[in-house]
Amino acid sequence: MKILFLCALSFLNFVSLAHSAETKEFDGSSIKRLEISNPKGEILVVATPNSKKIIVTIDKIQFDKKCHFNLSSSMGTIIAKVEHENALFEKANCISKLKIEVPSKMIDLDISSGSASIKLVDNQGKVDFSTATGPVEIRGDMLKNIEGKTATSNMRISYSKCPARADINLVTATGDTEIYLPSNCKIRVSHKSATGELFNELGETEEYQVHISSKSAAGSLKVKKFQK
Repeated sequence: MKILFLCALSFLNFVSLAHSAETKEFDGSSIKRLEISNPKGEILVVATPNSKKIIVTIDKIQFDKKCHFNLSSSMGTIIAKVEHENALFEKANCISKLKIEVPSKMIDLDISSGSASIKLVDNQGKVDFSTATGPVEIRGDMLKNIEGKTATSNMRISYSKCPARADINLVTATGDTEIYLPSNCKIRVSHKSATGELFNELGETEEYQVHISSKSAAGSLKVKKFQK
C-alpha cells in the first residue's frame, strides 16, 4: 500500500509540474514592439495602469517534448513564440495560455495564431494580427491602427470612446466581424464581400474619425452602437 501511495503521489506531482505557469518580467521602458505567436490555446495582452514592467506568463496546458517556448528581448522588441520542432502544429500537443501584461503606453503588437484565441485589452499601439480559426476580441479606446487577417475566425472590436483618428483594416475568408463604437462617432465604412452582408447602425460621413475597411469572401460586417 505504501508503494502504491508513493507512486500515486509521484504521478500527481508529475501532472502538477507538467501543467504549470512560468513567468518572466522585463523593463518596459525601452520596449516598443511585441511579436507573439501561439498556435493553440489562448493569447491575452492586457495593459496595466501605473506599471513600468512587461510580464510574460505561459501556462503550458499540453506541451510535448518537441514543443518549445522561445522568449527573448532585443533592440526594443520582445519575441514570445511557441514553436514545434517539426512545425506540424496540427499533430503536436503544443497547447498553452500566453498572457502578457504591458504598461499603458504605445507598444505595437504583431500577433499570429492558429486556433488560439486572441484577446487584447486597453492596448495603445498598432495591432497587426493573423489567425486561422481562433476568435479575436479587441477592447480599448486608444488604438489608432488595427490590421487583421483571418480564415474562419469571428472578430469583435469595441471602443467605449471614439478615438480622434483610427483605421481598421480587416481581411477574412468566412469569419464575421462586429465593431462597436459610440453613437456620436463619425465613421466611414468600406465592405467588400461576395455573399457577406453589411449592417451599419451609425451611418457614414465624409469627415470621419474612424475608417473601417473590410474584405471577405463570405463574412458579414456589423457596425453597432456601443452600449455599456
